Parts: sequence; structure tokens; C-alpha cells
Amino acid sequence: MSIEPQAIKQYLMDLPPALLGVDSGESIEILAMSPGSYNLNYHVKINHKEFIFRINVEQQSGLSNQVAYEFRVLNFLNRHKIAPKAYHFDAGRNRFKFDILIEEYLPGPPLSLEQKNVLNVAKLLVKLHSIDPGGLDLVTWHDPLAATYDLARNDLNGYQARKSSNQKTIAFAEKLLARVAPMIAAKSSLFAADSLNHTDLAFDNFILTTGGLRLIDWEKPRVDDCSYDLACFLSEPAQLWCSSRTMNSDEKKNFLQHYARLSGINPDLISEKVKIREPLVSLHWILWGATKLCDLDERTTSPELLQAHEEKTLRYKHIAKPANIEKLLASM
Repeated sequence: MSIEPQAIKQYLMDLPPALLGVDSGESIEILAMSPGSYNLNYHVKINHKEFIFRINVEQQSGLSNQVAYEFRVLNFLNRHKIAPKAYHFDAGRNRFKFDILIEEYLPGPPLSLEQKNVLNVAKLLVKLHSIDPGGLDLVTWHDPLAATYDLARNDLNGYQARKSSNQKTIAFAEKLLARVAPMIAAKSSLFAADSLNHTDLAFDNFILTTGGLRLIDWEKPRVDDCSYDLACFLSEPAQLWCSSRTMNSDEKKNFLQHYARLSGINPDLISEKVKIREPLVSLHWILWGATKLCDLDERTTSPELLQAHEEKTLRYKHIAKPANIEKLLASM
């Protein structure tokens, strides 16, 4: 179920043109609609200027003020040329029953695994992680490793409660968490909440623009240890969400070494932290996919997003395979 394009056009016509940096709102085209897992995204053209008109159906972050939160972060990042420019948000729900965000449309393909692209990711993440968020009010994981364990544990608890959950997935996930649990007290001191993290580094959230690599979908950034973003980018399930090919061990090693050189952080420390954290981040992705399959099986998917989720069924199945957890266990 999508929103009628005419309703979007009328909404845009009623906005002051200066808000979007256009002379008038008379020439409006809806070029495409691409639903995400949590929102409906409309590619809009107004007087030769292009935007994404996003309708937030569900809150990926769990925050009740997610759109306002994301808008604030995008405004903060505007001068750093990392993210799209944000123009407007509306959490009033007067015209639509969901929150609205209007941001810059970034033309260009998503990330592919050529070496130069991967090394540019390292460069971009070093830049992001070096930004001082100052007085920006952000979600912060003060104990990063324990919080990552809790994230995966809560994912598993929610999944176990589903009627259509897979018992093999549950058993493997319990085994993985049991292996990681002793590290929480022993290794937590390695991690510090000292970096701004994007936290959702799927390949399709990177856009190769003519102005360089950019990151989109800032729905749940937070202050964390840089190892979360690194573990997310290197997570095989996260890579499988967008690609049939994953990075091999040498490619992962080269990526971390490049990040270490650019950031000045000890490469052995970075490698150790990612090795500890990556299984938990990967488990989070696997259980996310498995839970989305339960939503479809149990008919609890939001009607506005049903078509999008049905189209992603094979992708969810790809990352939710119990064998993906077995592979993590074999690598630990």
C-alpha cells in the first residue's frame, strides 16, 4: 500500500518554496517510489531540484521522535559532506498518519566491493568517527560491548516468542551468546563510547556520488565505540543483505589495516575489538531477518509495508539461515 502521489504533491505545494531552496512549488514530479523495510521513499523533482520524500511507517530506532532525531543529526553533519542535506521534517501527522522527512536526493549507485570503494569506506568512517558531536543529544552506549550483547539477547528473546520461529536458529543463537558471555566482563574495558557511529552499514546505505562517497539512512546513529560500525560493515550477514559476494579474510584485514593507518589507532586493538564484537552484530542481523520472516508468516507486517517485505522475502531468507550462525560459531 502506497500513499497517493497527489497527496504528496499537494503537501509539497503547501510548503514555503524557500524551505526547500526552490523558487516555487508549481512543477512537481514523483519520479519513483522505493519502499524500505520501515518507510516509503518517494523520489521527487521540484523545478529541476531532486529530493527524497520519506514517510516513516515504523520507527527502526525504537525512538518515538525518530524523525526529529534524524533531522537534527543530518543538520549537524551537513558541513562534513558525509550525509544528504535535510530540508524538513513533520511529526504532526496532520496530513499523513506517519512522520515525514524531506532530504536531498543523492544520485549514484550503491557500494560495490571493488578495493578502491572499500578503502574509501575506511576513509569515510575515519572521518565520521573523528567528528566531535559536541552538545548534540545522542543515544549513547556507555558500555559498548555489554550493550551489543544485550541487543542480541533482546533480539533472541523477541524471536523466541514468535509462533513461527525456527528452533535450530534459537539453539545456535543461544550457543553463540553463551560463548560471548564470559568476554563481557573480561573485555569490556577495551571499548569506549567515544565515536559517532552510523550503526547500519549495509552496502546500499553507501552512495557513490560525483562528490564522493556518502551515507544515507541515518535513522539510528549513536555515540559508541568505532568497532560497532567496523563490525557491521564487515559482518557477512550484513553484506549478504545487499550482495551475493562477501569480503574474504584478506579483504577484511586490508580494510581494518587501512582504517588503522588513517585513524592512528593501533591495528591490533582494532582487530581484537572487531573480532569480539562482529559475531554479536552478525547475530543481530540474522535475527532481524528471521523476525521479518515471522512477521510475514504470522501476518503482522504493517499493511503499508507488506509489498516491500514480500519483495524482500528471499533476502530475509538469505541472511536468516541457521547455517549463518553455525558459520559464526565455527569462526569463534
